[in-house]
Amino acid sequence: MVFYFVQRGETLYAVAKRYQTTVHAIVVANRLEDPNAICPGQALIIPRPGEVPSPPPGGIVHLVRAGETIFTLGRTFGASPQEILRANQVAHPEFILPGQQLVIPEQTEAREDWPMLGRTPGRAGSGPVVLEGAPVEGWTFAPRRNAGVKPSAPVIRYDRVYVGLGDGQFHAICRESGRVKWRVAAGDTESLTLLGDHALATPAVYDGLAYLAGPDGVMKAVDAHSGRPVWKVITGGPITSSPAVWDGLVYFGSWDEHLYALEAKTGAIVWRRHVAAPIYQPVAVGDDHLFVVSADGLLWALGRETGDVYWKASGDGDGSPVFAEVVLLTGGRAYDPTNGEVLWDIDTSGTWPVSGLDQVIFPGGTVDLFTGALLRSPVPGHVGASGGRECVPPPPVPVVRSHVATGAMLLGVGDDRRLHAWDPGNGKVHWTAELNEASEQPPGVARGQVVVSLADGSVRTYRFKQPGEK
Repeated sequence: MVFYFVQRGETLYAVAKRYQTTVHAIVVANRLEDPNAICPGQALIIPRPGEVPSPPPGGIVHLVRAGETIFTLGRTFGASPQEILRANQVAHPEFILPGQQLVIPEQTEAREDWPMLGRTPGRAGSGPVVLEGAPVEGWTFAPRRNAGVKPSAPVIRYDRVYVGLGDGQFHAICRESGRVKWRVAAGDTESLTLLGDHALATPAVYDGLAYLAGPDGVMKAVDAHSGRPVWKVITGGPITSSPAVWDGLVYFGSWDEHLYALEAKTGAIVWRRHVAAPIYQPVAVGDDHLFVVSADGLLWALGRETGDVYWKASGDGDGSPVFAEVVLLTGGRAYDPTNGEVLWDIDTSGTWPVSGLDQVIFPGGTVDLFTGALLRSPVPGHVGASGGRECVPPPPVPVVRSHVATGAMLLGVGDDRRLHAWDPGNGKVHWTAELNEASEQPPGVARGQVVVSLADGSVRTYRFKQPGEK
């Protein structure tokens, strides 16, 4: 048995890294109720290699069968042997034995789902699902009580829709039937009034857990299937910054002027960074960096695992960060993600970008990722170019300010309260669908279905007739 005495300023995450184990394993070995309540001088039992604790919450739990190895399991579940070993605090493949329970970590790639705002930790806003046929209105869910709260964007995972609605609660709804599976309050009545014009933070769903941020300043993790509480961390102010999950960590900002990185399974604080202004917007993760725009208009780039400030620059107030591999975007401004140098700047009239391959797609047009040069005519809004580039007048169609890309199609809700689908290459409108309500949030798309949250606090779905379907 190994004992370790906590040093001043040390987190449980740092101790776990030092001994190549997991926070969950130390929590179980020491029966800790709060992983953030350790103090200097406290003695901790450090699990030894081969000592397998109960599986961490969420994820796939697999009972090892005779003849199975870490390598065959990796091929079966699409995870690397190293990822499985690390998730289970196992030091060597030889320690995998028949009858042992192993947690299989979920892959970051969402495949056909839409598990967080913008679908990816970088907020790219694009997915692979191809929508064929005509849209058919599916189910609509409206809470019985409307507290006047602006709903979050919907996310889709495990054949469920996760969304914060007008009653001030987060809901998990069956994607096929529209039946509510569970609901969790985002905060009490007093905290909901603090939101004002801000919408509820969009949930993030990953590896069996749903991460919910509330105006009461609490970030909580619940079981994505049952809604059972797993952990919670209290910050010093309301949270409207939609969380991003990447490589076992959860990132978000708070109105208490801090950025947070938490260990995903336990809520243990990895780091907390003061940025001298409230954070309302979502964060984006990419290239081992965390990017966020604070309320004073500064764009911050921090180390993903350390919280160290790499650089900060004046941000474009039109939007939250989008990481596009070699370029960081906020609104119509592009930065070098390594140093914050402005690469190009265009007028997007307040619309949000979607990144794909070597292009950036705005509701009003498509521009070159590297130069910002206009590539295609604006449809259906307006992108005016600066720096000597051509300025194309807007066509006479409704403005779409928030959109997503799926397959070769763009989807967005217009000022005319309709859901529009169009081809980004030629501007051809494929179809429109009546919503009869405004929406300020981007849709979620998964498995032949589009989900939209509406300004009246409800959520609506559309499905698509497939070839041969009557």
